Amino acid sequence: MIRRAAMPPRSRVRVAAVLVLGLGVSRGGAEVVDRIVATIDGEPVTAHELRRYAKDRNTGTVPESQVLDALITDKLLEKEIKAQGIAARDDEIDRYLDEIQSRNGMDRGRFAKALDAQGITLETYRARVKAEIEKVQLVNREIRQRVNVSPEEIQRYYDAHLADYGVDERIRVQDILFAVGAGVDDAGVEHERLKAVEVRELALKGADFGELAKQFSEGPGADNDGELGTFAHGEMDGTLDEVAFALKPGEVSTPVRTSAGFHLLRVRERIASGHRPLKEVQDQIREALYNEALEQRFQDWLSRDLRERHHVEVLN
Repeated sequence: MIRRAAMPPRSRVRVAAVLVLGLGVSRGGAEVVDRIVATIDGEPVTAHELRRYAKDRNTGTVPESQVLDALITDKLLEKEIKAQGIAARDDEIDRYLDEIQSRNGMDRGRFAKALDAQGITLETYRARVKAEIEKVQLVNREIRQRVNVSPEEIQRYYDAHLADYGVDERIRVQDILFAVGAGVDDAGVEHERLKAVEVRELALKGADFGELAKQFSEGPGADNDGELGTFAHGEMDGTLDEVAFALKPGEVSTPVRTSAGFHLLRVRERIASGHRPLKEVQDQIREALYNEALEQRFQDWLSRDLRERHHVEVLN
């Protein structure tokens, strides 16, 4: 199956879930083909049209009432698109198709063959893409300009969800590694351990740990004063984590054995636990609040504003 290209951020508004609904309905063999199931502004919607709509969207087990509601929504959107003179340009459709082909790793010829295998012509698919783009443009015009998130709303959300932005204590760690390779005998292991003890003594006597790392370390960060970075509890190897978090700033550990060899650890800095500042997360909060407001506005517009502009009657 061909994967659709994603719509631009904020223009989706779950549009695909409502406008391009994949719904199904059981087929009753005794049903009259031209039975009218609803009217929109006096125009009939027939049972045949309803079945065809469900079939085009891959029939499933969704109740007929929901299928009909989706069909009515689509027809109302089409009326609004026509009334407002919205029309997708050929270059917009081409860009959309190019993105779909790129996502599927196809050229135009292979793409057309893939559509043909699904019983769809390229012209029919272009028409569907055009309709989808136009619906998104309508929704953006009707809704997006009416949605705004104020700094006060962001602050209130941040205050109410402060626990979500907590950060644990972190430590900035330096390391000098005396590597012990695979197959090294006991004498070789002891040699590396004693070397680690001697270098620790140099550090305790005032030698710069960073310079010692550059001179002796065989581990990552050796050329950067042995700097490994900052870590929260549990982010380092189990043994190293336990030893490092027990150190005070500036303190150097005794040699710590791991599968890599012997480590001398030094905590350069302890960063207290707290909360990420609002400045760091405000864009994330704004996006979340915007999408929530956009979704609510979209549902209100579909269920109230759009329906109120037209006379819809569903027949039993």
